[in-house]
Amino acid sequence: MSLQVAAEQICTLLIILFIGFIIKRLNIITDELNKKLSIILLYITSPALIFSSFIKEYDPQKMITIGYIALGTFCSFFVFILLAETVFFFFLKASEAKTVLKASAVFSNCGYMGFPLIGSVFGQDGVFYASIYVVIFHLMVWTYGVIIYSGERDLKNLKRALLSPALIAVAIGLPVYIFQIKIPVPIVNSSKLVGEMTTPLAMIIIGAIMANTKLKELIMGWKVYYASFIRLVVVPVIAIICLRLISFPAEAAQIIIITLAMPVAVNVAIFAERYDKDPILASKIVTISTILSILTIPVVFLFC
Repeated sequence: MSLQVAAEQICTLLIILFIGFIIKRLNIITDELNKKLSIILLYITSPALIFSSFIKEYDPQKMITIGYIALGTFCSFFVFILLAETVFFFFLKASEAKTVLKASAVFSNCGYMGFPLIGSVFGQDGVFYASIYVVIFHLMVWTYGVIIYSGERDLKNLKRALLSPALIAVAIGLPVYIFQIKIPVPIVNSSKLVGEMTTPLAMIIIGAIMANTKLKELIMGWKVYYASFIRLVVVPVIAIICLRLISFPAEAAQIIIITLAMPVAVNVAIFAERYDKDPILASKIVTISTILSILTIPVVFLFC
């Protein structure tokens, strides 16, 4: 994985983010419209992206690798949720910032950035394997993520999370892949096209959120760099060490490590906007971690 490939993918996202920044400054997008766009992303385009990832030819030889990736992914989420709750941010008082920081440690930009980067190295098989990680990512973001952002831990809130559009897309897409159910071409094409809107729409939303703060404020604040360090350095280093110690299968380990090495997920800022949990801080963390990942991602590739 060369620095050039990583930098090109990341810079592409930053350009789209900048477009969102400009059109918000020009008042083409208002704060109210941006909230509506975030709802469209969470409830329509992201589920379409998940569903379309399952529409591919079944290969029984790949199921073992898929199983390892699923197991490793669940374990990694368990470990980093535990660390986020007990070690990384224990010294911060309960606040909206603490919610954003915990989410930043747990959720990586595995779908929006992980897919193109993994595809450039491993081809279509890599993208398919990464989709398993993304499926579990959405399961966690719509359960743990919703819980920490909403502040509710009752079963009613958990039930709403489990019935989210993203998880419904998983429930529909999984049997479609396993049983090779034939889906009408118009539905396949439309789901792929709508799903492809997810990445640019997400970055435009983040750019619009950023437009509400000054450039000086964007690059200031220790929490931004602390969260970026945890996301880009601490998390992948822990993953590399742990997976090597247990002799995890190489291909599955590489996919997991690369997805964990991505910058902070845009969902962290989208959810912050949706639940009014310091969206400015969240957008700053997403942006700064994305910029810094130009240097860290290629290094992680060399060691995984």
